[in-house]
Amino acid sequence: MKIIKDFLDKDLFNNLQSIVFSENFPYYYRGFISDPSDKSDFFFEHILYKEKQQVSSHFDDVLMPLIGNIQYNYLLRAKINCYTIKKKHIHTEMHRDFPFLHQVALFSFNTCNGYTYFEDTKEKIESLANQLIIFDGNRNHCSVAQTDTNLRINVNINIL
Repeated sequence: MKIIKDFLDKDLFNNLQSIVFSENFPYYYRGFISDPSDKSDFFFEHILYKEKQQVSSHFDDVLMPLIGNIQYNYLLRAKINCYTIKKKHIHTEMHRDFPFLHQVALFSFNTCNGYTYFEDTKEKIESLANQLIIFDGNRNHCSVAQTDTNLRINVNINIL
C-alpha cells in the first residue's frame, strides 16, 4: 500500500474541494455500498467514468487533475463517494471492487473519523483531506462511515 499525504497542490486541492462540496454538485442515492444484498448502509455517488466512457461533465475538472498525477495503464472506473454522518461507525460488507487484478486509488476530500478497513491486516486507513492511498484491489476492504462530520467525500479510482 502506498499513502501520499498532500497529494495535490494546495490551490488545486482547494478548487476541487469547492466543486465536490458545492450545494449544486449532483450526487445520486445508492441503497447499498458494494453488494445489493448488504443493507447495512447507504451513500450517494457521482460516476465520472465507467464502461470505457466518460459519463460526467465533471470528468475534466475533478478527475483529470487526480489521474494526471497517478501512474496507470488503463482506467476502469472512477466515482465520487459521498457518505452522510452516522451515530455510530458502520462497517459494511467486505468486498473487492472488481473480481480481477487491479489497483485502487482512493483520494480523500476531507478529514473525518471515517476510514477504509482492510480485512487481511485489520488496518484502518483514516480519511485525511488531500490524501491518496493506492492499494491492491484484490484486498478485501470496506468503507466505514464517519460520526464527526456531515459528509465524507472521496474519489474511488480503479486502474490497471
